[in-house]
Amino acid sequence: MNEDYMKKRVTIYQVATESGFSLATVSRVINDKGNVTEETKRKVLETIERLGYKPSAIAQGLAKSNTTSVGIVIPSSMYSYVANMLSGMTDIAKIYGYKTILFVTSQDKQASSKVVEEVIQANVEGVVIFDDQLSEDDIKKMVSYSVPVCVIGRDSLSISDNVAIIPLKYEQTLRKTISLHFEKGDENVYFLKMDEGEGSLMTSLLKIAEDECIKLGHGDKFFVKEISDSYTQTYDQFYELFKERKDLGFYICPRDSLACGVLNAATDNHIDVPHEVQILSIIGTKYSKIVRPSLTILDVDMYEVGSIAMRMLTKQLNKTLQTKEYPFYSSILERSSTRK
Repeated sequence: MNEDYMKKRVTIYQVATESGFSLATVSRVINDKGNVTEETKRKVLETIERLGYKPSAIAQGLAKSNTTSVGIVIPSSMYSYVANMLSGMTDIAKIYGYKTILFVTSQDKQASSKVVEEVIQANVEGVVIFDDQLSEDDIKKMVSYSVPVCVIGRDSLSISDNVAIIPLKYEQTLRKTISLHFEKGDENVYFLKMDEGEGSLMTSLLKIAEDECIKLGHGDKFFVKEISDSYTQTYDQFYELFKERKDLGFYICPRDSLACGVLNAATDNHIDVPHEVQILSIIGTKYSKIVRPSLTILDVDMYEVGSIAMRMLTKQLNKTLQTKEYPFYSSILERSSTRK
């Protein structure tokens, strides 16, 4: 990477970190305003020259006004699954007078990390993150610039007091679903694992599902099947499998688009759902209800998740947040894709 490119990427936050002064002090030096000693001014200007920093319009406006924007980070692969959650966030943001800026990450971890730079440079006052592709170091970087963060879908983060979390609790309902399955029969359990871009949530749920099967004495009936994060490819994969009437049993799918791939592949091969193949979607949307047979899901009110996340962030900004963890527990919403 050439030197000119690196200079373009230098931010006012990096100048503040490198110089050892606050963002406000650096901003006053850039704008030649306020009470700044000559020694402080000299050190800041030396840092600016050394880093090759070029003040942006945002940086030059820092001393004149405060931003009223908050950021929302979501993965592109989950966009259709978080529509309700986004509605909850934006509704609450409007009530409190904040504008929202959406940042979308990809399954490429390097590309996802670049979004962190975009968030920092956007000069938002706080961030809500629903993206388990981001590493804890990525989140630490945001926090290091004094950006309050509310993270959805993590059980714990050992970072700082400037972070709130909303754990999404699927473990209890997933264990119960598997237990009920073995009470009704003894078919194999298949957990669908994406071949790339698998986040920490699904990785942990796969382990939980395997542990529950072993605990119930059915470890030999648990299998993992790799799939692509694509309805079409999942359908094609299972159409060929079911054409030979292979691997009939109970399927646990990450979300309903992939579950529909399995469901349609089964029904197009005249396989009875739920008597020969059962299907559970961990994350469902409105589509899980309108497909036929309708999909059983582990349900969480995502609108409420978004609302609470944005409320927690606004309280962080106002220094009034008292409870920094607010878990949401899923429930089993049984429909036609599993046996009653």
